[in-house]
Parts: sequence; structure tokens; C-alpha cells
Amino acid sequence: MGMSLIGRILTDDDFAGVLADPATANELLWPESDDGADDGAGDRMDLDKAWHGVHFLLTGTAWDTDGPLGQAVLGGRDTGGRSCGVGAPRLLDPRQVADVATALSGLDADSLRGRFNREAMQQLNIYPQIWDEDDIFDEYLLPSVSTLGFFYATAARQNNAVLLAIL
Repeated sequence: MGMSLIGRILTDDDFAGVLADPATANELLWPESDDGADDGAGDRMDLDKAWHGVHFLLTGTAWDTDGPLGQAVLGGRDTGGRSCGVGAPRLLDPRQVADVATALSGLDADSLRGRFNREAMQQLNIYPQIWDEDDIFDEYLLPSVSTLGFFYATAARQNNAVLLAIL
């Protein structure tokens, strides 16, 4: 098992619902009728266990959330909803989503490769501590950053909020 990052793009009504009632966040992330699959609308994202490694690539830190890149994985306002793996679900409003999308769009594979530091990741206990594996950057982290960028770009184009949770 392990801790995974999931995200959901929120409609205006869903965003208002979370602001009015934090329990709505949990219902949106884990609907009772959900079979775990994306409904085809492209409104969900799952970084699996790569989330902490991706955060390190974006920020060079284990937990800092400064700036738009720091907000991409660990940012957002605590909704006050039911705690999941690492705290309660977090909410980024449409302005924050646009800022994150812009910051992510400015990254390329070469700049990210330059940020990849196996030793620093091990010293900072970046979860899941698999960073010495061959091809971990190209096969695991880089595709995860791409997934994250697509998710935020989609939400920003629609001027939507985003809900994140690590479970």
C-alpha cells in the first residue's frame, strides 16, 4: 500500500460546496459510487507514491510550500475535512491553480534532471526512499511531473479549483 497523492478538479458548484461544508471534500475525493476509475472527464489525478519525489524536484525541499511550485503537491488550504493519510484534503482556488499551472509549464526535462539529487533525497527522507533505483527519474518521476502539469493545465484552462489529498 503506501501513501499516494490524488487530486480532483472541482466545478464551481463543488468548490462552493467545499467552502460551505468541509465534509464535501471527502465525498468528492471518495464518492460512494466511485470504482476508482477516471470518469473520462479528465478531472482526476493520481501520482501514486511519486508525490514526495515530485515535490522535491519542484522545490528542493521535503516539506516547504513557498511559491507556486511548492503549492503543486503539498499546498492549498486545509479544508477541515476528515483527515486522510497526511492531514485533511487541501483546496487550491482557481487563482492558485493558474499560478501553479504557469510555474509547471516553465519546467522541462533537462531542468528537472538538474534538480534530481539522490543523496539529498535520501538525507531528507523523501518518501518512498527508492531514489537509488536505476531509471527512477526517467521512468517514475518525470512522467509524474508530466501528469501533474497536465492536471493543473486542464484545471487552469477551465478556471477551476483543485482538491488534493495524500492517503
